[in-house]
Amino acid sequence: MINAAPTSALRRRSRRRAAALGLICWALLSPSWLHAQDDGATDAQDDGATRALRLQFARGLTLEGAGRWADALDRFEAIARRRPTANVTFHIGLCHERLGRLRKAEQTYQDARATARPATPAVLAEIDARLQDLEGRMPRIVLNLAGATEGVTVLLDGKVAQPSRAIRVDPGPHVAVALRHGIPVAASAFSSHERRTRFVTLTVHPVPSSASEP
Repeated sequence: MINAAPTSALRRRSRRRAAALGLICWALLSPSWLHAQDDGATDAQDDGATRALRLQFARGLTLEGAGRWADALDRFEAIARRRPTANVTFHIGLCHERLGRLRKAEQTYQDARATARPATPAVLAEIDARLQDLEGRMPRIVLNLAGATEGVTVLLDGKVAQPSRAIRVDPGPHVAVALRHGIPVAASAFSSHERRTRFVTLTVHPVPSSASEP
């Protein structure tokens, strides 16, 4: 009797190898993936550098396919330091997005769109699709102040925030602090979730009459 388990595992490994090979072939054959930004480079320089960068790009795509987003990000950022292009920048944004850094991903996609060439409509279309998706997924936080709010400043994750306005944030934990004269007088720790708006109220108690104001 033939054991089917090794055969099944072998088929899965073969499919993974085929998928990785497909990504590499796409990277090597795509004519628009890595246009040089510096058109003054010599043909010989461009030929050697482009071959090396294409290999790095293909490895980054393979890591993406395996869900190793942090490792793929390292690859793409290394390429961008040598030859930033819209397609490479797009994949940097995609890695940030998959790592939950939605605001960073959005800014990176916008950077990619600003440098994309009109001759690469597929890249532009994918960037626009990701930006539209992020717009709906981005969590919002609305901070409200209650109580003795005169002279109070609000910080969200250490940055000054405007109360009663929807603030776009990454999903995950956040901290809001109300300060009076630089002294914390109210605080709240909470989490935000994709496609949701979180309302947080900070209640500030009045200064006791016996206390002296600065």
